[in-house]
Amino acid sequence: MQKLFLRGLGITLLLNLLVKPATIFLVDIKMQNELGASSYGVFQTMLNFTFLFSMLLDMGITNFMTRMIAQHPHMIHKYSNRLFTFRLILVLIYVLWTACLFFMLRFPVERLWILGALIMHQISIITVNYVRAYTGGLLKFGLDAVLSVSERSIYFILGGLLIYTTLVEPVSLKWFVAAFVGSSGFSLLVATFFYLKIVAFPRIQWDTDFFKAIFRQSYPYAILVIIMMLTSRLDAVFIEKLHPNGTKQVSYYTESFRLLDACWMFAVLFGSILLPVFSRVLKDNTSTTGIMTSALNILFSGGILMITLTIGIKEFLFDKLYDDANWYSYNAWIFHSITFIPMCFTVVFGTLLTANGSLRTMNQIAFLSLIIMSILNVVLVPFFGAVGAAIASLVAQSTLGVLQYLVVRYRMKHHLASNTWLKLMILSTCLIIVMFLQIKFQWNQLYYVLGIGLLWMALVFGLKIIDLVQVLKMLGGNKEEPATEEN
Repeated sequence: MQKLFLRGLGITLLLNLLVKPATIFLVDIKMQNELGASSYGVFQTMLNFTFLFSMLLDMGITNFMTRMIAQHPHMIHKYSNRLFTFRLILVLIYVLWTACLFFMLRFPVERLWILGALIMHQISIITVNYVRAYTGGLLKFGLDAVLSVSERSIYFILGGLLIYTTLVEPVSLKWFVAAFVGSSGFSLLVATFFYLKIVAFPRIQWDTDFFKAIFRQSYPYAILVIIMMLTSRLDAVFIEKLHPNGTKQVSYYTESFRLLDACWMFAVLFGSILLPVFSRVLKDNTSTTGIMTSALNILFSGGILMITLTIGIKEFLFDKLYDDANWYSYNAWIFHSITFIPMCFTVVFGTLLTANGSLRTMNQIAFLSLIIMSILNVVLVPFFGAVGAAIASLVAQSTLGVLQYLVVRYRMKHHLASNTWLKLMILSTCLIIVMFLQIKFQWNQLYYVLGIGLLWMALVFGLKIIDLVQVLKMLGGNKEEPATEEN
């Protein structure tokens, strides 16, 4: 199973490495510079607003189906028509609720067209993820990887046409939103094609008893994702409403958050692969140690490299990326980058808890994190703007990730391989020392990047945080060796 995980991860990472960084650096950032802080801040605020309750479109059905199909593949056709009908009802509920909330929060009426367009975007994205429940549950990781990059691939093309050609001059917020939403619409068509091949053409099938049953089973997933979505996306709304110069602060916050979101995209790919793999492993009652350790080692080691590398050259990096980078951008990034580590805990340990069905515990932890995030935003944002929101995010995500690990370790009794934390601590300490030396002496950026990259490789492979020989053996078909558990 660990071999299957690594192969699936390799395919998914390869496709996403080709598409998503190019989209972020060649389209997203260029578009923000083109539109300016105020216009882009409006877009980002409305995008985060439509994200807040987008899980009403799914109600946890995707995670539920991924887990069920991974454990019982023969049931793939049994519920498809009734789930299609149920999801149509959820679309109506989401649209009505989001529109009502828009007016309750007294957003400007002239943003109503953006709201409508981004609601369509959320419907498309959630539907594509629903189709991925089938591809992921069946362990078709190649097809799942294609679906994971379809929207970004199309957006790269449409956004590139806006920025790098003279088809539209000048590029306005309306044209940008059209390209953004059109990309998700096209990806929905791609997902629909694969859905028809895997399942069948959907039909309306009303079944009240089934709807009640599926709601009872899936609503804990929905509550969990809604709380976590609020924790990660409510910040832009807090900034706009609480800071005197809220719209511009949202734009500065986005400059920093976008890089975290880019890293998070890859971390989420681990979760999409880990969920069906963990579900199968738990069903077969075999050890999770090998898979859990491999995933954490890859995520943590990559994360600490990203943190130390980028903080060491943060002013240079942000000045190259953005036309209006400033103190808020630089310092928000310090806290945002560190936030990636506890978010990785959530990917690994939170996914294991989800696969185990420990939703009540997950919801309690997530709700605590949401409360902490909200309180800190109210206290910090009016004074520190984007930086205050980044601090709130770090504290909330740390609470979430650490508590999830403690539940896995001490309640579920699942262990990492021996010396895992010691190795990661040695790696972190060495890289952080080099980072502080760079901040103090301001070495040439190229020398710093090369130096810290070589040090990272020496430590990661020397300490066998990533055991290259074992990985190659597994990918080559050799039997995996059992991992040693912590004492």
